[in-house]
Amino acid sequence: MARGEHFFVWRQARGVPFQHHGIDLGDGSVVHFTDGNHGVAGPGGNRKNFEIQQTAIEAVTRGGRDRLHHVAHSDPLCPEQVSQRAISQVGRRGYHLLFDNCEHFAMWCIVGRDESRQVDVAVERFGAAGIKAAAAGALGFVARRSAKRVLKGAAPLLIAADVAQWATEAGGHHVGLRDPKRRKRAGQAVGLGTAVGVGALAGPAGIAVAGSVWVAGEVAAEVSRQSVGQWNRRYNRQSC
Repeated sequence: MARGEHFFVWRQARGVPFQHHGIDLGDGSVVHFTDGNHGVAGPGGNRKNFEIQQTAIEAVTRGGRDRLHHVAHSDPLCPEQVSQRAISQVGRRGYHLLFDNCEHFAMWCIVGRDESRQVDVAVERFGAAGIKAAAAGALGFVARRSAKRVLKGAAPLLIAADVAQWATEAGGHHVGLRDPKRRKRAGQAVGLGTAVGVGALAGPAGIAVAGSVWVAGEVAAEVSRQSVGQWNRRYNRQSC
């Protein structure tokens, strides 16, 4: 990787996979949020000890066992500016899983915005799940009217649309979707396609219901994301 590039590696916390992000300085070292003891910051750790440090790249890849994934951006700052911004934060603490995590730090360095797509996706899917849960009654009604008994058990399958959508976004790097915006669009296409496929079990009426539920879920997801974004901006203003 080259100087000033944004990267991530896959890690796990209590069996749950997550991405750890940082900035490559191009000299065998990287700047990232650490656990304060030669490890990486992440869910489940003691955030009081978390600190942004410049470490050898081997500390992130665990001696080369973990693969570095490059994150592409359509509007990055120049590599030297990215590197300077990263180095300027060495020694800073204040890690917060939702509002100031390793991805927030890397995004601030590379594009000047405190953002975390990991947090956004989790919040979006949680918000959409509430709408999906309400789908059981609607799908049951359609099942009775359409005499499609198979649809009576299809409500849980709509959750599969969220899972498929999340998996597409999370795993998009492995199929060449390095731009976060492209991964989101691909995830939405997969989610909608899965929802419509479930609804198709009851014919046109089922497709209409499933499609409407998916759209409502995406609206709820966007509202949830914007709400977290507002809290994020408040948190960062208070931290200044």
